[in-house]
Amino acid sequence: MRVREESRSGLEIVLVDIWEGTEPRPEVERFCEMWGIKGPILLDPGLELASALGVRGVPTNVVVDSDGTIRAFGAARLDELEQAIDDLYGR
Repeated sequence: MRVREESRSGLEIVLVDIWEGTEPRPEVERFCEMWGIKGPILLDPGLELASALGVRGVPTNVVVDSDGTIRAFGAARLDELEQAIDDLYGR
């Protein structure tokens, strides 16, 4: 993701894990360490948030503005996600 832009634009990236089966925390920690992922991660093993958002598959990206309004949903490819973020900032 655009780390340099994140630091100056106010963009915050929050990952949501919907790991099913085993205890998610150790699996998420291992995954993040393996891929060098840093930042806040919300654990949603009961799928409450995923269900509320209508997530049907992973990965699913949800772009939410500062008012909490969903501005893009399902942008799974990097170019789609970048376009959704550009749209959010009016670029």
